[in-house]
Formats: sequence, C-alpha cells, structure tokens
Amino acid sequence: MNPALPPDVIEEAIMAFDAGNHAWGRYRHFVLSASPELLAVSTAEVREALAETAISVVDAQAGDYTPLLDGLRRTLAALERYRARLSGDAQLQELEEAAGDFAEAIALLAGEAQR
Repeated sequence: MNPALPPDVIEEAIMAFDAGNHAWGRYRHFVLSASPELLAVSTAEVREALAETAISVVDAQAGDYTPLLDGLRRTLAALERYRARLSGDAQLQELEEAAGDFAEAIALLAGEAQR
C-alpha cells in the first residue's frame, strides 16, 4: 500500500492527468484528422488505458490513489509504445506534452516530485 498523500498532492496529480488527457485529445482531433497516414496506427491501447485511468480519479479523490498511479503508468507505457510505432516525420508536440503530464502525475503520486 502506498503511504498517505496530502489531498493537494493528489489533486495536483489529477490535474496533471487531466492536462495530459487534453493534450492527447488535441492530438486525436487535430493532428490525426489532418494526417491520414497516421490513422493506420491504432490508438486503441492508449484510449483504453486513458479510460481505465479516468475511472480511478474518483477513488484517488477519496484517498485511494493506487489505482490512479497504476493507471497512469499503464497509460504512459501505452503512449510510449504508440509513439514508437509512428513514422519519423509525425507531429509529436501534443504526444510529448501528454507524456510529460502523465510523468508529472506519476512523480507526484510516487512521492518523487520536488515540492
């Protein structure tokens, strides 16, 4: 079991997850729609990981952040696998932003972030 974290740390992690989720959404709606060649690379694993992680936010707000931390780790790993399958000329700004936000949330929940 993870040690108790102050509610403000959990909320910061949730906000970082939310920011990463929004960055992913911008990628899906703006980059993918403008790049048909990228549509050949499935986003299903990332979308599923994000959906599962989002469900755990309510538990985290109640103090049980372990499912959120696990979900964030799965989401970041899925995003990294997705990025690795993209061509070298793909626009990655939003994906890098999402990855950074998810990593920040993980660091907060794992107690690794400097406060």
